[in-house]
Amino acid sequence: MQNVAITALAAAVLFWIVDAYDTSLRDARFLDGWILSAVMIAQLGFHVRKQFPALTVGRAAGWLRVHVYVGYFAIAAFLLHTSFSLPESSLEWVLWVLFMTVAVSGVIGLYLTKSIPLKLQHVPSEPITLERIDEARSKLAQEVDALMLKSVKHATSPVVSDYYVDSLYSYFRKPRHLAAHLRGSQYPLKAICDDLDSLERQLSASGKKTIQILKSHVAEKFDLDHQYALQGLQQVWLFVHIPATYCLIMISVLHTMIVYAYSSGVR
Repeated sequence: MQNVAITALAAAVLFWIVDAYDTSLRDARFLDGWILSAVMIAQLGFHVRKQFPALTVGRAAGWLRVHVYVGYFAIAAFLLHTSFSLPESSLEWVLWVLFMTVAVSGVIGLYLTKSIPLKLQHVPSEPITLERIDEARSKLAQEVDALMLKSVKHATSPVVSDYYVDSLYSYFRKPRHLAAHLRGSQYPLKAICDDLDSLERQLSASGKKTIQILKSHVAEKFDLDHQYALQGLQQVWLFVHIPATYCLIMISVLHTMIVYAYSSGVR
């Protein structure tokens, strides 16, 4: 709450300063425009800090906290600079869309970075990094292949191997049901287990044992896909937020040059 109060106070002070500046019959857009530009450039400090983790200038958590609340202040400065109105020119529309993309993706990213680690704490198996999920998936697929070959050698009913080839071979080789994982739905896992339960009723004791092992592998793969979906989402938003930030700064430089060119009477 203290950080929220400080941010709100800073925004209120900015509004007061700009109003006083405008009252003195000077164009306040230059003042709040430079303030907004300075804030946006300062926001790059967090990205630079992440790129160079060996830097000992403060803890990453502290930089993130500052980045978040300065971002909220930037939204207030942007609304003030635009006079709470929509753009008029094409360039202003580009700037408006870019800023809103940065702001919205930043808010979404903040939610994801707080919520996803909590969700990963409750996965059935031990959480693994996104980079290792492909390796774990490949290893699991090999184990299932070996299980199916063993079942064929021991003359287990062909319905198991047939079902595996038709429905589960591709399941074990690539991420599946990502939308369901993002919703937290267990329906795809339940559907596969229901199919396996139906097959199990047709099998002998050895076939039933194969089905039970297969079900455990299916559940393990489902858990890997769940982690893949969540961790992938946690990283994907950065591919929107960071490029949009750099584009915003570059277009802002062009915007500043045009504004000063026109204010100086250049045609």
